[in-house]
Amino acid sequence: MIIVRAPLRICLGGGGTDLPFYSSRFGGSMVSAAIDKYIYIILERRHFYDEFLIRYSQTEKVKNIEELKHERVREALKLLNITDPLEITSLADVPAGTGLGSSGAFLVALLKALHAYKKEDVSSKRLAEEAAYIEMEILKEPIGKQDQYMSSFGGILHLDIDTKGNIEVNHLNSSYSTIEEIENNIIMFKVGEPRSASDILANQAKEAESEESKMNQMHLIKDIGKEIKDSLEKGDTKRFGQWLHVHWEAKKNFKKMTSPEIDKIYEIALQNGALGGKIVGAGGGGFLMLYCENKKEKLREALENLGLKEMAFKFDLEGCKIIYHGR
Repeated sequence: MIIVRAPLRICLGGGGTDLPFYSSRFGGSMVSAAIDKYIYIILERRHFYDEFLIRYSQTEKVKNIEELKHERVREALKLLNITDPLEITSLADVPAGTGLGSSGAFLVALLKALHAYKKEDVSSKRLAEEAAYIEMEILKEPIGKQDQYMSSFGGILHLDIDTKGNIEVNHLNSSYSTIEEIENNIIMFKVGEPRSASDILANQAKEAESEESKMNQMHLIKDIGKEIKDSLEKGDTKRFGQWLHVHWEAKKNFKKMTSPEIDKIYEIALQNGALGGKIVGAGGGGFLMLYCENKKEKLREALENLGLKEMAFKFDLEGCKIIYHGR
């Protein structure tokens, strides 16, 4: 039996600039952090059976890989040329569709487990690129490479993407005290319902490509991401929170990024001590990330009174890892 976990992530700045419609023309730049909420893959050889058993929100039993309805499982098995009958089960700390990069994390964890099954040790970069290849090239998802890289590497990273899709990975040059401070001061609340990130991202790309003003907003978002990186590396956490608010205002210009209900929640958060915040992920729902240096209890009470639930977290510094490998 092999058990692998891969972390989910929160984007701190520059979100969306990794999407090919933008990065292929202008390059992308973003700061993102892996968190201690995970996707788990449990894999075992089915020695006495001749069919695959795949368990996720559904259960599939097939003899032929091509019959699998779960696209990511099917394509991962094909990519690594695995035909042995396997039992694969996935578990998650957080529901899918909440903006934390669960699809990318699922694929990274699955590929890590499949490589381990083949007794292959792969680099974090190769793992991320294989996952991105399946999602972007084979499945034609309108996504970027942030999720796969964050799940694979872990930590708090600056991802610099060139126009050819190559990514330079750098750990944020911040002091331990700064990292600890933002970890303690970021508060996350579940808002809205799970939604399809692919649909929202496709709409964002369509808007930006058809309207020059929206492409200018993408330039602004990239610049804000660089300012957020600079603030964190200088230890100016208050400025980080203020830049999050600027980021919020820029993202609101895209359709489906927020809603009247979420806008109301955000205004209440500002009135109760938050310096700024953002919807984590593609937008439209999921988790609202807020930065609050003071009055955190007042902020929590105000949002809990609205019926919202907080998700406590810590940063993950390990990335995708095997947590059990039986012999």
